[in-house]
Amino acid sequence: MRLRDPPDSRSFPRLGGERVKSDRHPKPDVEAALKRAEKAGLKVKRDQNGHRWGFVICCPCTAQTKVWSTPTSPGTEGKKIDEFTRRHSGCA
Repeated sequence: MRLRDPPDSRSFPRLGGERVKSDRHPKPDVEAALKRAEKAGLKVKRDQNGHRWGFVICCPCTAQTKVWSTPTSPGTEGKKIDEFTRRHSGCA
């Protein structure tokens, strides 16, 4: 499986180093995991398309994981993001 190139960082709106309020995930468990991913040095990209909310991207190795806007289980979605963060925190 070939991964797409990470999106251009200039297209990601920033406000004082954090995501803009409208870019926050509606599920608290998922939003907390996204904040932990950002703190670990990964990039969180809002790119809504259908049920997809966006991506968590590891820029050095170009790996990415999808984040869903309507996950079946927000807790499981948060754990998936935390696992991706743990595996790629050494890259960032």
